[in-house]
Parts: sequence; structure tokens; C-alpha cells
Amino acid sequence: MTTVRTKPIIRVALEGHCPTMSLTEVKVRGHSFVIDEPPYRHGTDVGPTPLETMLGALVACTNVITRRVAHERGIPLTIAKIELVGHLDHRGIDDEVEVLVPFPRIELGVKVRTQASEAEIEDMRAEIARRCPMSVILRQAGSRIEETWTVERS
Repeated sequence: MTTVRTKPIIRVALEGHCPTMSLTEVKVRGHSFVIDEPPYRHGTDVGPTPLETMLGALVACTNVITRRVAHERGIPLTIAKIELVGHLDHRGIDDEVEVLVPFPRIELGVKVRTQASEAEIEDMRAEIARRCPMSVILRQAGSRIEETWTVERS
């Protein structure tokens, strides 16, 4: 098993170019992607919205940290699918009321294939919630992440 080298604080730098009020072109480490809004919000719909991008980051972070924890523990595990539904309180965006928790509820469904026991899965889930930066950020912001894990025995 390979070990992962621990690191101090890591600098993460991105650059954004904003050609319209809704379109943002983001560059990071030689990669680029766009974030946009749908036409009904003055966008051109050429990419996901900022909020969809943030929720997508939770999906990707869940994938990375789940696989990392499984690897560290020597547990063979395959992720078949991760599904997410975020419940957005849009009143803050619409300036109707102050909304301190824009996503009060996030449903996260993780479907895995593994021979790990239920106890090992529960232990991994707790570790993932503690170590996934996106999960930590959203929970600290007040979002309730409701996780449902479906385990298929391989």
C-alpha cells in the first residue's frame, strides 16, 4: 500500500474572466472551465451555475475522499454512482429575507460495490464526513447533509 505524504497548508489559486454578467471563465493549473446561468437568468447556459458547480464539488470530493479512505484501510471499493439533490432557499438570492443557510438540506446518495462489513462502511462514512473539505464547509455553514449509502456486495 502506498502512503500519502501529508502536506502543510496548500495554496489554491484560480483566475476568473467575466465577459458577461452571468458567464465566468475560470482557469486553474492549466485547466479551464466555464460557469454560467440559464437564459432566464441572463446567461447563455454554456456551463453549470455557480451553485451547481459547488454541489458538483461535493460529489467529486465525496468520490476522492471515499476512495482515499478505502485505500488507506485496504478495503476494495468501487463507486458506481453518487447522486445529489440540493434544496436551495432562494429567498436570499431574491432579497426577500436574509437566508443564513442557503442549502438547508442536501441529499447525497452514494452507491458502492464492496465486500466491507456494515461496521466498516459506517466507520468509513464518519471518517469521510470528517475529512471531505466540501462536506465540512457545507455542514459548518449549517447545511444538513442526509447521506444514503447503497452497498452492493461484489
